Amino acid sequence: MKALKIILSIVVMGLIFGGCAYNFITEEEVIDPSDPDAPDVSFSTEIVPIFSSKCVACHYAGNQMPDLSPENAYSSINSSRYVNTSDPASSLIYTKPSPTGSHVKYSEAEAALVLTWITQGAQNN
Repeated sequence: MKALKIILSIVVMGLIFGGCAYNFITEEEVIDPSDPDAPDVSFSTEIVPIFSSKCVACHYAGNQMPDLSPENAYSSINSSRYVNTSDPASSLIYTKPSPTGSHVKYSEAEAALVLTWITQGAQNN
């Protein structure tokens, strides 16, 4: 009986301590879009992944415009309707999903990346 209590105690302690987990929450680095010394934002490595994770569920070929699938994203948004390089903050690709917009939301860091990319000339890099 005593051995059973010891084994049961060990199992319970194992479950208690084995079930503990700590998930680190890392803050996203938010860049300043108005900083002229901001690093160049790459469309293919930084912007397309944002579209893939947030937008492609609805915005793909044959569904809702613009087509933001990786192979078509740049050509689909490369118009004055979606990207306004003279007034980047008014670009639909930034304002519609911005953290204060009415659509699927960018995080603050994602919104800053998109705005910086547009501010830097919206290059297909």
